[in-house]
Amino acid sequence: MSKSVRAVSVIILSALMALIFLPLGRADVRAEALVTVSVSPQKQTIGQGDIIKIDIVADNMPEITSFGPIVLGYDETVAEYISFDQGTALKNFIYTESSEDGVITVSAADQYAQNSEDDEYDIAAFQSSEPVVLYTLSFRVKPNATGEFDAWLDDLGEFRNAAGEGAELTKGSGTTLPINEATISSDATLAFLKISGVQLTPEFNPNITSYSATVERSVTDLQVNAIASNLWAAVIIEGADDLSIGENEITIDVTAQDGVSWMHYSIHITRNESYVPVDAALVDYAGNIYTFVDLPQEISLPEGFSQTTRVINGYSVPAFTRDGVSSVLLYLFDGYDSPGLYFYNSTTKTVTKYDSDNTIIRMSKILQISPLPENVSIPDGFTAATFDTGTVVLSGYANEDKEFICYLTDETGIGNFYLYNPEDGTFQLYKPADKRAATLFEYLFNIFLVISIIEAVIIVIIVYLVRRIFVDKTNPRPKRV
Repeated sequence: MSKSVRAVSVIILSALMALIFLPLGRADVRAEALVTVSVSPQKQTIGQGDIIKIDIVADNMPEITSFGPIVLGYDETVAEYISFDQGTALKNFIYTESSEDGVITVSAADQYAQNSEDDEYDIAAFQSSEPVVLYTLSFRVKPNATGEFDAWLDDLGEFRNAAGEGAELTKGSGTTLPINEATISSDATLAFLKISGVQLTPEFNPNITSYSATVERSVTDLQVNAIASNLWAAVIIEGADDLSIGENEITIDVTAQDGVSWMHYSIHITRNESYVPVDAALVDYAGNIYTFVDLPQEISLPEGFSQTTRVINGYSVPAFTRDGVSSVLLYLFDGYDSPGLYFYNSTTKTVTKYDSDNTIIRMSKILQISPLPENVSIPDGFTAATFDTGTVVLSGYANEDKEFICYLTDETGIGNFYLYNPEDGTFQLYKPADKRAATLFEYLFNIFLVISIIEAVIIVIIVYLVRRIFVDKTNPRPKRV
């Protein structure tokens, strides 16, 4: 075999071996992966009083699970830092942001991606071969600022994957924007538009003027935060108060500094007719799912309960509460029976159906009359009976002393016998009387009684014998001749 043939064979064999031992599945970011981070302004023309938004951009993301701290410097003599916004593509990342003396420091980590040897349970990290906005910073140009606005990257920190491998980093360009002086702005756009507790559709964009949102029936007023791009633009907000059930419109009119240019933004708000949020539900400790449903026109509540609202599982829902009772009363549907009132204890995550005939409400707990478990015995002296309280007939057990007890279970499912007090209608935990002392007393009494009787008989016998002896001595019998 010629040398050239052997060389070709070695090359082919090496290639085959490389293919055989090449790792299968997704590839982790390698230490030699290259990421360039740059500063990118959203607009190139700025004036005094304008808001500047700059994006911190990575030219690619090779399965990065954490990055930073990225340190950005800016000229605080011409602009002030306003706010930070997370990159929309990195929804799983948790960010940490701080600012001080012209420096803004940001770090972030993926809260879901994790390193696992078993690919079946490995949550893949975010990756992209295209540029990704890591986050956005907003600044306000000072009213008397002159010259240029500068922002630059001081440090990029580290970009690492789930295995702890780092990417090679390079600093891209910063930004320098000339500030137009002594000009009257014609900018009538909004830089920010947010409503507390409300998700706008679509996401805010200064050039999009129409939005929609839905709020719960309990919401009647909204806090609208609308900030103009230019400091001297006038912003007028109308329609955010006294919302009607159904369709409402909030209008935001922005007039530019020049007094001529203007923009009209509108937000169409739907206030739900139902008091119950859409898809509102709760799950108890056993995994059972209950959905919230609208209250009927008429509802019979236990004494002392009044209607309010409570935030449960993140939903603001109608609830009924009573002073001294830790559980709240909710109107729920369990998926099988008709909707009804249920007691919910947020501490134990227990849900107990309210039955006016079988539910006893104490200051500290909710009790229900329950069937007697097979492994529980009826206390001695008690037999099955009922007791008419005047408002409800209780099922339980009674004894010859006219004591009446019921077997009740609390919200956690723990059962006990409770003694009913007909005078005030209350229940107390039943504790059988300890008859051991009485039995012992009776036993000792009987013993001492027997001993006393025996002693009395002995005394009688002794007295009889002594008298007989005394009589015999004083009156001796005549002797026979």
